[in-house]
Amino acid sequence: MTTFPPGTAPLLPGTPLRRTYDLASNALGDQLLRRQPLKIALWALPDYAGDEHKAVYLLGAGAFELLYTGSTSRGRGTVRARVNEHRRDPRKSDVSWVLVLPIRRDADTEQAEGKIGRLLGRPRLSQRLPQTHRAD
Repeated sequence: MTTFPPGTAPLLPGTPLRRTYDLASNALGDQLLRRQPLKIALWALPDYAGDEHKAVYLLGAGAFELLYTGSTSRGRGTVRARVNEHRRDPRKSDVSWVLVLPIRRDADTEQAEGKIGRLLGRPRLSQRLPQTHRAD
């Protein structure tokens, strides 16, 4: 049995959240650095040891409510820093978890964010999704 760090949970196959994760991962194709189907509780994010330099991330609440799609390319620890910025936004006070989709360093983060956000039906708190530069 695999042990996961406190505050993280594997996305079980066949569940709605895992289907969302798989859909997003598959859409990223070769831009995806690695699959890591884990839900990370925001309270555990300070301990998250992600080594990605670029990522698309999904913020949500409750068991499955997807609220926001974002991306970042600020270097190591990038997801932690960016999600902490979101936590200061009162509109995102319900956010309780994050899914991280690490992408390759040569990937266009904004294009990946826009593609995933549109694919997932423009999550409710995603006010602006970057345009893609080529056909999806």
